[in-house]
Amino acid sequence: MIVSKSDLNKFFENLMNDFDIFIPYETEFDKDNLSYRKFSGDANFVISKYRTVDPIKTLFYLPSEMVVPPSAKEKKRIIVGVKNCDLLALEVLDAALLEDNFVEPNYKIWRENTYIISADCTDTLPTCHCVLLDNNPYPTKKSDGKNMFDLNINPVDDKFVITVGTPKGEKLLELMKKCCTISKATSADREKIEAQHAEIRKKLADINSDFSPDRKYNVISESYDETTWKELSTECVECGGCTNICPTCYCIILNDESEKDCFRKIRTWDSCQLSGYARVAGGASPRAKLWERFRNRYQCKFVIMKENFSKLGCTGCGRCISTCPAGIDLREVIQSLQEV
Repeated sequence: MIVSKSDLNKFFENLMNDFDIFIPYETEFDKDNLSYRKFSGDANFVISKYRTVDPIKTLFYLPSEMVVPPSAKEKKRIIVGVKNCDLLALEVLDAALLEDNFVEPNYKIWRENTYIISADCTDTLPTCHCVLLDNNPYPTKKSDGKNMFDLNINPVDDKFVITVGTPKGEKLLELMKKCCTISKATSADREKIEAQHAEIRKKLADINSDFSPDRKYNVISESYDETTWKELSTECVECGGCTNICPTCYCIILNDESEKDCFRKIRTWDSCQLSGYARVAGGASPRAKLWERFRNRYQCKFVIMKENFSKLGCTGCGRCISTCPAGIDLREVIQSLQEV
């Protein structure tokens, strides 16, 4: 199916009363310059290009939420322009927060009431490295054959090719047909999409040509050499930025903020990189030293999450590299460990 950008804007305008719509817009920054804003009729949105500065985790698993009673709203939402690195991250979060004995109540509400319109990447940032993890800069089906997106958008020339991914996507397409002119995609359109896919993959391969995609993540778990990890973590300032910006981190601290007539539990993001993380009442900590906490993050992303969810906790979005004030590059750390 094909739709023009002007018709797509009309579609969003028609849904504004029934849905909260979040869509990327450019910011004043020179790099990492896309950020989600609530759609209010402004047609200068950016659906393609690359991922936003903040992961969409921030729209499903808020930095601070009341979990007893749940504070999530049940109004329908549409999140537009979601890139594959964030879709892959949602797979991890779904496994961690929905498929275990404990279901995170707010996350469940947000997920059930949200429609996802994903989009292919058409450009890259210097930190993007999904191809090193054998991921693609465009959505693909999960191992079970299902899609993480409801609709996907491929920009072709001055129009968008729409692909339906789920029954929820079918419902969105029916709403789109009521206000938009929809036509069928041609074989020429599909050939252009394939060419775009090949071009963006090559660009990512060129950006990451200094790093080997043949990675052995078991060395992260097996390398307990204190000297190596101390050297790798020398520049770390323990700010926690890497975990806060990561699309798959979900560690929390739970506070009881109850009052006389109101029982309240507040969940807030926590970070394994902070010195107080996991410290017990007597002052002891399982990872009292910086290098131990630094190592734990890599073990969590590449070993522990893989063991628990059959998925790596890193999706190659590169946000941790962009946000690190010390300039620590996850790709370089992994590469170094291959050579130890």
